[in-house]
Amino acid sequence: MAKNIHFIGIGGIGNSSLAQILHEKGFNISGSDLSPSDITKSLKLKGITINYEHKAANINKRHNKIIYSPAIPENNTELLEAKKLKIPCLTYPQALGEFSKDYYTIAISGTHGKSTTTAMTAKIFIDAGLDPTVVIGTKMRELKNKNYRKGDSKYLIIEACEYKKSFLNFTPNILVITNIEADHLDYYKTLANYRKAFEEMVSKVPKNGKIIIPGDGKIKKLIKSAKAEIVTAKSKIKPGIPGDFNISNASLATEVALSQNIPISRIEKSLKNYKGSWRRLQYKRKKLGKTLFIDDYAHHPTEIKAVLKAARLLKPRRLFAIFEPHRFSRVQSLCDEFACCFDLVDELIVTDIYSACENKVDGIDTEFLLSQIKKYCPKNSRYISKAKLVEEIVPLLESGDIVLGLGAGEINVLIEKLADEFKRSRVTEKC
Repeated sequence: MAKNIHFIGIGGIGNSSLAQILHEKGFNISGSDLSPSDITKSLKLKGITINYEHKAANINKRHNKIIYSPAIPENNTELLEAKKLKIPCLTYPQALGEFSKDYYTIAISGTHGKSTTTAMTAKIFIDAGLDPTVVIGTKMRELKNKNYRKGDSKYLIIEACEYKKSFLNFTPNILVITNIEADHLDYYKTLANYRKAFEEMVSKVPKNGKIIIPGDGKIKKLIKSAKAEIVTAKSKIKPGIPGDFNISNASLATEVALSQNIPISRIEKSLKNYKGSWRRLQYKRKKLGKTLFIDDYAHHPTEIKAVLKAARLLKPRRLFAIFEPHRFSRVQSLCDEFACCFDLVDELIVTDIYSACENKVDGIDTEFLLSQIKKYCPKNSRYISKAKLVEEIVPLLESGDIVLGLGAGEINVLIEKLADEFKRSRVTEKC
């Protein structure tokens, strides 16, 4: 791979992980992003040059390769300049696919649970001393809150995203499919097209490889094109975090580990000590008595149902859910599913849709979504703008309540602000 590499959108969770691995391998890395973040600040501390503006001047002939996020439009000024200078340009998935050719690759795919299953698999391999390289779409506690790990063994464990068929850039030795449900219909248009992408992915696994699927057997009929051995996950090891879906994730990670001859006793110990990842049932400001503030990345109806079920296991006095819908197109395509997935909530607040740089869709907004939700969940569901969330919700909270933020946008920041203001208000009351 080229020596001098520039990343456009380097603050993205995928781009940043690959950039840091290559930096640690001795490559000269630079990048650009639209604004500072915890990730970009961390990159700068490692000596990576970052510009907080996309401009042609950031690109020059010394760059041997450009890697850019799939979210970057083709008319991006840096991308246009790179093509003008005839510098090879790869999307992040293309670059990761090229990188993976030097490894025994374990790819974790599926609609839900990719990050958690990748994290569990990585933890087991690390604990077993197999020293994997890891690329993951979240931050792991076991990686000191990093979203990557540079190992020195043959193993590469990656989270393989299906958006825009990104995962088809990989030819994994082991492919895990957590589940297949309708998503990203802004790109795929139909569930049939979405399923076809997974069938194509399955066909890429070589004969001597393995395809690992959940024990419920729902996926088996969708992977008829497989050349590789199909392994159905049957173990029921309970990890150190709640939720039936996490038991399923753990069973998949277990099958991967068993395929590499890791003893079941080591697997069990590793999973029981797994405490979760960034934005997956993540507690905020733990020292707040019996009132809990939790952030979760769930932004698909099935994920939301599973997370709410897990939150109920904590036996809250009342469960407040603050939902930040992610993408207008997802609200449009999955509106009916969103409408009936909040039945376990005592108080539902729906806030502004996070566009993810997507253009607004006519007639699709929070008011429309709430009108559909109220058909199934008429009581205690309402809209509060992001600007007013803190001031309107904090006075309502009492000891024993759980406030659960749901969404893939910026709801995590708002949950932190809520927790901070709740703590401040209680200190003020005591004074």
